[in-house]
Amino acid sequence: MKKVAAFLIFAFISCMAFAQMRVLSPIEGTFANRQMLVIDTEGEYQGDYYYSLNGSDPEAFGFAYDGPVLIDLDGPVEIRIAKAGKKKTETTVKYLVIQDNAFAASYNTFISSFFDSGILNYTAGSILSIPEELKYSFGLPPDSFLQGRDLSIDESSVLNRYIPCTLLDEATGKRWRFIVRTLPQTAGLFSRRDVPFVITDWNTITFTNDNYIYKIDSGFWSLPKNSIILDRSVSHMIRWQSIDYAEGNPVEYFVLPPKPQLNKTVNPDGSLHFSLQGDGAYSLSILNSSESDYQELFAELGADTFYGDNVSGVLNIGFFAGAVYQGQMEVPFNISKRPPSSPLITSSASSFYSREPVSVLIQAEEASELYYAVSEPFTIDSVSETYLETSSFFDSIPAGQFKKADSNRLSIELKPEGSGAVYFKVWAYSKNGMNTGLVSEYSVIIDQYNYYFNSYADPAVADGTSLRPYANLEQCLEGINLGRYACVRVKGPVKVPAGVHYILSNCVFVNEGDAYFEFEEGACITVKSSNLSLRDFTLSRADGQEAKAAAQGLVPFIKLEDSVLELDGCQISANFEGDGLFAEAVRSSININGTIASISAPSYASFISGLKSKVTIHNSSINVSSDTCVTLSLNQGDINLLNNSFKITGSKGRIAELFSVNGSVISNSFKASLRGIANAAAIYADKNSSVQQDKNEQYGF
Repeated sequence: MKKVAAFLIFAFISCMAFAQMRVLSPIEGTFANRQMLVIDTEGEYQGDYYYSLNGSDPEAFGFAYDGPVLIDLDGPVEIRIAKAGKKKTETTVKYLVIQDNAFAASYNTFISSFFDSGILNYTAGSILSIPEELKYSFGLPPDSFLQGRDLSIDESSVLNRYIPCTLLDEATGKRWRFIVRTLPQTAGLFSRRDVPFVITDWNTITFTNDNYIYKIDSGFWSLPKNSIILDRSVSHMIRWQSIDYAEGNPVEYFVLPPKPQLNKTVNPDGSLHFSLQGDGAYSLSILNSSESDYQELFAELGADTFYGDNVSGVLNIGFFAGAVYQGQMEVPFNISKRPPSSPLITSSASSFYSREPVSVLIQAEEASELYYAVSEPFTIDSVSETYLETSSFFDSIPAGQFKKADSNRLSIELKPEGSGAVYFKVWAYSKNGMNTGLVSEYSVIIDQYNYYFNSYADPAVADGTSLRPYANLEQCLEGINLGRYACVRVKGPVKVPAGVHYILSNCVFVNEGDAYFEFEEGACITVKSSNLSLRDFTLSRADGQEAKAAAQGLVPFIKLEDSVLELDGCQISANFEGDGLFAEAVRSSININGTIASISAPSYASFISGLKSKVTIHNSSINVSSDTCVTLSLNQGDINLLNNSFKITGSKGRIAELFSVNGSVISNSFKASLRGIANAAAIYADKNSSVQQDKNEQYGF
């Protein structure tokens, strides 16, 4: 028949401690089940405890605490606890119960095992199966949650404990808290031999029955009045018989074996095992308050706890030979199976997307070892797609090899390589002894190159990321001018208000959804010492604008100063109320390919005017309409026109006027519909120019 040892230890990694009081359960928080009241009453915490549930004085109007009790209350609960004595000690625990038995959950059976009683009995050597859908944490806060799994305590463990356990369903945020009572799996002997003597401190023998005479080893029979000290390194024979001598009186005896050695073994899982080295007559037991208060006798015994928990204390082990008490030994123990909590990872980035290099700080628990891994920079090719931190796209990206940090605190700088969007992944975990905590994860996209523009977005929260794109040109230019490179991915119209708007960094605008530029009258984008590239855009004058150009002078759509303009696959419609010019270049370069342009103005119109600049136009169609038309006007520079169609309409004009210009004009079509001077040359180049012209066609000149 199996019995339960009475040895009870309350020991946890942390505790709700007050002056001379330790409350193990409940704790503050919100729980989906009713809570147990468990108070440590062992050792220094011994005493008389009282509690009340209505705020009244526990000692005067409450209940006496005589063991763990279920507090059968829902909603807000307030327990007032008092420890009686010369100096009264009190504390109050407040918590909230919103009952949920998880009826529809896959783990309902496990919740039901403790839901009504608040306690779950566990026998050493059996399996405590916590569902994988839940996370669990033993002991008191701070919680150190682990994924649900099968748990067990070594079958030799004799510890009888109350262990608080908190369960968490991360999907719903619900928590259950209950008590696991661990019971030894014992099958020891209960026999006890009555002898007329007691042994204390191993060596001291005191004879207790004056009706007997005694003989030790080869000594004389006598009735010792005082205790006798024996050398316990050797065996002894103790005999006794009735003091009333008569022939045939029985002589009883007891062999006192040498003192054995207690061996302690620490198993690979951290559990402890105690065994004896010496005479086989010896056995062990766990003593309680006195030497005579013991339960079963064991040849061996152990101490253990669940993975995820800590326990420490003192085992008061009694030694018995032939079921007769010989002595005791206090054995301190500390079993640590509670892994440290996951490291805390913080960063300088305010969201999953960052414009700047990111500083990451990893902090682990004190007295724990920190291990970390950082992925190689992963360049994101599909920058037009919006990613979330939880996107499965990143699951296959490895975090790299884990390294041990020099301390439990580590700073890492994440810096992108090149000018694209780069993804980083950081993992970290900590260890204490053999216990490894859960991995913390952090990830970020550092994109110093790609900016996003959507005229329908909310300008109040805009930061240029794909989640919060810029909503107007002023915001956009302010952002991109802070860096050296920018790729602006545009959706919807880009309205260019009247006035000068500066671009001071190299940038590419990409059309990602019905995007176009709309210039108000008098609006100008000025590029200084930078490159500007526009791809697949329409650039046009805003409708309904009143004539302002005459008062403002000649204002181009785009002005370049020591810069480069690239137009690829664009459509340009510039209808000016006064004199009109699309682009002005000073010490700059203009490269146009696959573009259709229509420039019109009442008096004077020009497509490009340049000074000390280079103009390259390929595979494009340029139409200029005005009383005076000059498609290209270039003073000191270079020109390269290849496979284009140019047309001017008005009273007078030319395709190009070139002064001190070098270059080539090949395979172009020049058309004119002029009401004034006839037979004028399509290309005018002064004597200081050197321009090769070949395979060009002219109509109307």
